[in-house]
Amino acid sequence: MSPFVRIVLKPHAVNGEGPQWDDLRQRLFWVDMRRPSLNAFDPESGDNTWWEMPGWIGCFGLMTDGRLAVALRTGLHLFDPEHGSLRFLAAPPYDPRRVCFNDGGCDRSGHFLAGPLHHGLGPSRPGSDDFAEAPFWRYDGESGWSGLTAGVKTSNGLAFSPDGRTLYYSDTSKKTIWACDYDASSGRTENTRVFAQVDEGGAQGGPDGAVVDRDGYYTCAVFGSGCLLRFDPAGALERRIELPVRCPTKPALGGEGRATLYVTSASFPFQGVQHDEHPDAGALLALEAPAPGLPTSYMTSPQEPPA
Repeated sequence: MSPFVRIVLKPHAVNGEGPQWDDLRQRLFWVDMRRPSLNAFDPESGDNTWWEMPGWIGCFGLMTDGRLAVALRTGLHLFDPEHGSLRFLAAPPYDPRRVCFNDGGCDRSGHFLAGPLHHGLGPSRPGSDDFAEAPFWRYDGESGWSGLTAGVKTSNGLAFSPDGRTLYYSDTSKKTIWACDYDASSGRTENTRVFAQVDEGGAQGGPDGAVVDRDGYYTCAVFGSGCLLRFDPAGALERRIELPVRCPTKPALGGEGRATLYVTSASFPFQGVQHDEHPDAGALLALEAPAPGLPTSYMTSPQEPPA
């Protein structure tokens, strides 16, 4: 039986994504990718603070000094929520006319990773790089970006085992989740293998964002299928959690004792009459987690360009 699921915020996000719990501020940060904004939800008061972004925002990395590294379509920027200031840090490792950042976050050692979403600004051209694949990248300051994984088209599912030695990632378009051995010190991956297949959610659906809990279980949202799937460390399905929204995007563990499972969702697939049929699309959900979350992974302070 699915646990009780609460709607804790009804922002009607166009594309709610990327939730991360900030242990320092006791807030859940999340983004609306297509109505570009960074948000901070306070579970105690129910208030949601938001900051408009100048371009599509895929993901971010929390920093211990209170700033965030935000991955916009135009590159990686440092954002100071206290002053609302945004400072350019690094150009993206792709052509921003055809690609933007999608899923991402920090590994257990504080390195920032982000993957691609192929979404052109103009009409698609068969045979062009519109249909190319790209890896998850890691940002290492002066060394810039380096590719870590095989190519994907719709990056999702980035998460790490409790010891940080296993990296998980998915490609929603291929309905596949992979696991690979990961060396955080060198950024090297090897022994990539299929962790799970998620063949549901319709033509545009499949495995979306994910989180790993204290017990090493991997929980992913299934876009288009209205559920979460929780897998044990060997890749066996342990449970399915039904949700009141069709297009959940990513879970995160937070709140007191990191015992609450938060889930963002999207409303952009539903237009006109369809939107009326899905009144909770774009809401932020919460439910009791099967197991508590791990401490927040904070980004190592990056090498900043001269002022």
